[in-house]
Amino acid sequence: MMVRRKIHGSLISLLVLTLILAACGSDSTATTTSNTGSTNPAEVKGEITVWAWNVAAKSLEATVPSFNQKYPNVKVTVQDIGRTDVYDKLTSGLQAGGAGLPDVVAIESDRMDVYTSTFPDGLADLTSRASKYEKDFDPSKWAQSKISDKIRSIPWDSGPTGLWYRVDIFEQAGVDPKSIETWADLIAAGEKILAATDGKTKLLPVDIVADDAGFRMMTSQLGVCCYFNNDGKINLTNDKSVQALTLLKEINDKGLVANINGWDGTVAATKNGDVATVPFGVWYSGTIIDQAPDLSGKWDVMLLPAFEKGGNRAANLGGSTLAIPAATKNLDAAWLFVEHALATSEGQNIMMEKFGIWPSYQPAYSADLYSKPVAFFNNQPIWKLFADEIKNIPPATYTKDYAKGQAVLASAQAKVLSQGMDPKQALQEAAAELANQTGREIAQ
Repeated sequence: MMVRRKIHGSLISLLVLTLILAACGSDSTATTTSNTGSTNPAEVKGEITVWAWNVAAKSLEATVPSFNQKYPNVKVTVQDIGRTDVYDKLTSGLQAGGAGLPDVVAIESDRMDVYTSTFPDGLADLTSRASKYEKDFDPSKWAQSKISDKIRSIPWDSGPTGLWYRVDIFEQAGVDPKSIETWADLIAAGEKILAATDGKTKLLPVDIVADDAGFRMMTSQLGVCCYFNNDGKINLTNDKSVQALTLLKEINDKGLVANINGWDGTVAATKNGDVATVPFGVWYSGTIIDQAPDLSGKWDVMLLPAFEKGGNRAANLGGSTLAIPAATKNLDAAWLFVEHALATSEGQNIMMEKFGIWPSYQPAYSADLYSKPVAFFNNQPIWKLFADEIKNIPPATYTKDYAKGQAVLASAQAKVLSQGMDPKQALQEAAAELANQTGREIAQ
């Protein structure tokens, strides 16, 4: 979640997300009538702590009152400890056999393979509790939670992408958003915006040295996201990946990239007018609302531009799941909180309406909010745009080496955007480095 959310070791994004519910206190073990999630609400007692970051933490906090209406004897404390700290502490805790871990962790979908392959039994097996919900979730996200026929997490949010844009800045530059169909159209618009703002407002933000979110969105559009193919081979040197990195170089060479530093840099650029657009996942809506309330009505969103007129404009960036470390002493209370937040329309739509966390739980879409205009975003029915997009998103391939792929690609991106290296050469070198790190073959 998402959310992401500092989902952005990617910019993701990534957009993004991570939670943990920790047992604490002398009464931290919940009393229940069974170990399969069938409980008497009055008998469930304990204290659980949730670790998350940014909008993810705030959105989970928002579900606590309705959870406590069902389970009044469970105290839930949500703590925003930062994305990096969540992952660092989760990894070190799993290495120590679960020592020091809270009860629930939200893991970005693209990292599930990393944890389940490195710590096969580190996350609780939720199959007996969660299998009944399989039909209700986005199939592509459920597949990332079901590992070797065991459900190790529950999908939280999906990450359909859009091009968030400043309505007022477009108007100032005389740019009609409806005229933008391709990336070439957007680049031309970016040049007009740069001129109209005397060079102050760039087209879009990129963390050049650390985050390849733009590359991931573009390769998602092109059906080759992100670093590996279905056979697990390294897939960086194909023509479409080269096309994506070449496009990023063109945007940068024209002076249209705002080189920012991480998530905070993206948020700052969003707030202060340093960029006219932010290509990101649906989850970024919550950050814009939360961090830039004075810009209500000045932001809107369209689909990402296509690479060619009439081409695909759908892509995915980010998305998260909630998992429960197997070492928890409070499994039932942890599960009930996860179930309420993610497997009920009530829980999901609280987070969606307040923070734009897009549900993977499909029954939630029947709510009226998905067809209503959103005042903050130029009074447009933006949720319908994302709901219609999902069916067109090409599938992506993740592996346990996803994080290594991301790091190698970020380095290649820096060589291209900062040093002017040829994109094809940079991707060939990146593929060779990734092969050296992982022992995987390079797809031909």
